[in-house]
Amino acid sequence: MSFELIEEVSNMFGGPWQGDTKIVIGVDIGGTQSSVAFAFLSTGGAPDIQRITRWPGQQTLHQHSKIPMLVWYDKNNKAVAFGAEAQLYAVEEEAEDHGWVLAEYFNCNQHPSDIKGDYILKMNELPPGLTLRQINSDFLGYLLKHTKEFFERRVLGGKMMWERYSSTAEIVIVHPDGWEAREQASLRSATITAGLSTIDRASSKIQFLTQTKALTFFYVYRTNLGDKLQTGMNFAVCNAGDSLVEISLYSVTSVGPIVKVREKRASMCVQAGSNFVDIEAERFLCNALTSAGISSEDVAEYTNTGIKDFKSFAKSSFDDENRDQSIVIAGNRFKNTTLRVNRGRMILAGSTIKKFFDVSLNEITGSVDQQLHDFEVPYIILTGAFSDYPYVRSQFKQRYEPLGSHVILANDLGSKLVADGAVIWNAMQIFLGRESPYSWGTERSVPFNQDDPEHQGRKGTLPESGCEVIPGGWNCVLSKGILPCIGTTIRMPVCLDFSSPSARLGQFELSLYSYSGSDEPVWMRNKQRDLLPNFRHAATIEADLEELRGAFQSKIGLDGILQWQLDFNVCLYFGETEASGYLEWEEQALMRTSSHTQIPIYKDSEIVL
Repeated sequence: MSFELIEEVSNMFGGPWQGDTKIVIGVDIGGTQSSVAFAFLSTGGAPDIQRITRWPGQQTLHQHSKIPMLVWYDKNNKAVAFGAEAQLYAVEEEAEDHGWVLAEYFNCNQHPSDIKGDYILKMNELPPGLTLRQINSDFLGYLLKHTKEFFERRVLGGKMMWERYSSTAEIVIVHPDGWEAREQASLRSATITAGLSTIDRASSKIQFLTQTKALTFFYVYRTNLGDKLQTGMNFAVCNAGDSLVEISLYSVTSVGPIVKVREKRASMCVQAGSNFVDIEAERFLCNALTSAGISSEDVAEYTNTGIKDFKSFAKSSFDDENRDQSIVIAGNRFKNTTLRVNRGRMILAGSTIKKFFDVSLNEITGSVDQQLHDFEVPYIILTGAFSDYPYVRSQFKQRYEPLGSHVILANDLGSKLVADGAVIWNAMQIFLGRESPYSWGTERSVPFNQDDPEHQGRKGTLPESGCEVIPGGWNCVLSKGILPCIGTTIRMPVCLDFSSPSARLGQFELSLYSYSGSDEPVWMRNKQRDLLPNFRHAATIEADLEELRGAFQSKIGLDGILQWQLDFNVCLYFGETEASGYLEWEEQALMRTSSHTQIPIYKDSEIVL
């Protein structure tokens, strides 16, 4: 079965770098693996992206850009081994001898609960006494250490260039689709602790990007895919990884002088990666061995052996349900005709293996179908670790090519492109816009109506106006599916009354919330004041109102009493990489602003670590 392939091209910038000299580091923080790429962009020089490939623990002849997200900790909770090194036999022996504990695939604990999936990948608990932030900080520090060493070896005058520009390096952290304020805040803090940035520079130097967007930038600007695209054409990207599968749909808005694309729908993220095939296989083996009367101790041993062999051979070679596969589950002396085991090898029917795959594939294709619905999509780019399996590729081809969608493979680029895409994105910054997967808004109070059943049972307040109001209403300021263009500002007017110009103004806070539903709710809290499903606190804009004292204006109230009024706007500004919130007011005929608050951002007490 043949597939159309896309190839990597050498120079996506089309000429020398015209911007300021800087270092850009792209860090792919996935669920199970991580990688790093960087570019030293020197004014007037030829741009070049390099990938870190020489990681400790990798064999000299088998250098890879991706390393597993593993950290061994000693009894003092000190990180002592990372990545590929953590899987070395000698390290595992030392870990057993000294009672080390392993933090394994720790960021999978961070997946938001609203990511779709029929079940959650089993994850080990974090080592006692360690937070997710600390583990990420240790791991990011490890990545930085070896990035520095690699940079100094590979860049002309590398040591001097690193000393000069590393303090202002721009870090682009690529994370799974579906991660938002909470997860980004934790990673930002860990990045600062790891020494990749400082608190005062974090707002401008630490940037976040979803894996699907990074992939798209790589494909559009560093492969020959751009040669196939035409204005108005749609294409989809399905990034099928070990844990998560992310699907996005894009439309080409321009092909010259450079390709520009726009997201047609908010991307979808489902937990249906290749690891779930292993879970189904493990469940089958355990049940089959138990039903055959095997002792519980042997069931555990045979299942563990069988799964390791399944992942190494049968899983990667399976492509036809009419062809059986065999896996090693025990030594040569073990035989069981009921289980179809001879000399320790168990025969698995092709139809059985198909079921292992179909649990995930049905979830994936259902999501792809939703993204493609009502659109003509000539190309589907299939990438990620799960796309390496022949059965997955064949099922995509059989399902979508009769519908007019050509399935394109990345020609063995999957291990390279995410971190590269982050660097390209930083340098290009040309996406015309994307659709927000959430609605954004604030809580509002509504006038109490005793005849409205929804109002009954809600505790109200009586402000100075004398009209009872009840909190918990939803005030949408940005609807799902829309994101303003770069440079747009949304303003929300606020008016506060004070009895004296010398009154204590205090601190102003406005909480922003995200809503993942597709409807337009009236309420965001129930009658017990708890957040309703699909609502999440996303950010808090804070400012000291003392800064605004010069904006006081006197007025005569309705009761004839002199009052002092403070008018200002709460602003949401949409920049290139993140939004920010701030206050804006007029003072002495000049517009002034408060300091900016990053959005998304969480108070420390609200971050789940």
